[in-house]
Amino acid sequence: MRVRRIPFDAISSAKSIRPSLNYQLLVWILSVIYGGFLAGLPLDIFKDRANYLIYAEHSWEIFERTWEEGLLVGLVNEPLWLLLNAGLGAVLPPEAVLRTLIFVPATLVAWFVLRHEPRQFMWLLLFLLVPQVVKNHIIHLRQGTAIAVFLAGWFASRQPLRGMLLVVAPFIHSSFFFVLFLLASVRIMRSLRLAADLRTLLMVGTAVGLGSTSWLAESLGARQAKLYTAPAEDFSGLGFAFWMLVLIVMVLQGREFLKQCAFEINTIIFYLCTYFFSPFSARIFENTVLLVLLSGLRLTGWRNLAFLGLFLFYLLLQWFIRIGQPSFGWE
Repeated sequence: MRVRRIPFDAISSAKSIRPSLNYQLLVWILSVIYGGFLAGLPLDIFKDRANYLIYAEHSWEIFERTWEEGLLVGLVNEPLWLLLNAGLGAVLPPEAVLRTLIFVPATLVAWFVLRHEPRQFMWLLLFLLVPQVVKNHIIHLRQGTAIAVFLAGWFASRQPLRGMLLVVAPFIHSSFFFVLFLLASVRIMRSLRLAADLRTLLMVGTAVGLGSTSWLAESLGARQAKLYTAPAEDFSGLGFAFWMLVLIVMVLQGREFLKQCAFEINTIIFYLCTYFFSPFSARIFENTVLLVLLSGLRLTGWRNLAFLGLFLFYLLLQWFIRIGQPSFGWE
């Protein structure tokens, strides 16, 4: 008798539990607490807060100035971020605009993460405490807003809404242009039914190619051109070592996992390939790090234990390094 093979994603779905109403209520409460705590922190002790207050007051003027320089300049300088600030600034004082742009995205991000898999609740909470996640709602508010929109699209069940939200994200934070390019590359390679090793080689080439296109941001007049063209420096190698180990563990899970989590794995490959020579690789990887962590929960057996052990060590070490620094290093 022939035994029907069960797909990897079907196994994962079978193990998941549909959130009950009580659990969803708990998630909303915790999400609001998470967003409220971050929004309630002092406005004047963290990096770049003065710039965000300027956006809250003068976004419309900035919007008009960028579009006067041309269509491409206007598009690559995050027009939706400017319009969002201008709209909120029309009805709220600058300080309230800033707190709103912290509270709403942080709450949404927490909601999308915590409702993902009830059986992994404690790990989901810890994912939200990773410094690379927290700082997007403390010093990189523009990026935190774009991540919330991207996750809303990623988890949307209806395709028109899903596609719209994914496409919107780069016009809030331009680093998502790279994320969408990676996502499109993965889907094209999947549609061509390329072997896993060939997909990996192509992704390495794609990563190197994207990492060497910093001139494009400068030529288009993008806001982050100086960041993209600055030399890479102050790399400790800690992030590289951790994510390399995570990648190895994920590869050892097998072909079905590599197929189902191709995008998440390829974002790790992109990060590792551009780590030492591209100053914006970490910023791009932060856009997808929560999806990568969530995919790690799908690992089985010793690979699941290895991933969780690596993650816990990395989380504790990251916060230990920040202890004693003013405002935990985000001053």
